Amino acid sequence: MTFDKVKTSLFVSTILLLVISIVLGIATVKQSNQKRHLQNKLNATQKNLDSIKSKQDTSQNEAEKIIKEFYKTVYNYDKSQKEISMTTVKELATDNIYKELQNEINVNNSYSPQQNIIQKSTVKENEIKILAYESSGNSLQYLVTAPIYQVFNGTKNNFEINQIIQIENQKITKRTTIKLGQE
Repeated sequence: MTFDKVKTSLFVSTILLLVISIVLGIATVKQSNQKRHLQNKLNATQKNLDSIKSKQDTSQNEAEKIIKEFYKTVYNYDKSQKEISMTTVKELATDNIYKELQNEINVNNSYSPQQNIIQKSTVKENEIKILAYESSGNSLQYLVTAPIYQVFNGTKNNFEINQIIQIENQKITKRTTIKLGQE
């Protein structure tokens, strides 16, 4: 029995082409399944990240509101620091911050009339700058720069206060005054 070389090679090449087509078809289906699976994972991860970012933005906005309210309460008064609403301070800050501020006010009010006495103090909410950053303990801290306008014994004294503020459970837990380098 003799085989026709042309017919045999045509048959073998057809079988080979059929096998290659089947293998490529299977590979394409597997690849599209993998792509769909990865796309679903990506969408789920993106939704999760969007949710986390939304929560962070909300908590950061709330923290910024707390900080601004604290600064307006502490640095806005017309005659003396005795006008500061310590009830509001107690709502916005922990007991340690409250006591620290109370001591600060007591020291400032213990001066005799001949010494420098703050007569008026103002801070404008729209001028308070807040920069959030993550500290080493994975908690958010805020670098706050606020221009303070004060009057000492009739003399105007404008300056910027720079503080690092930490907020936990909707209360200021840490307040550290720092000095920033000049440009």
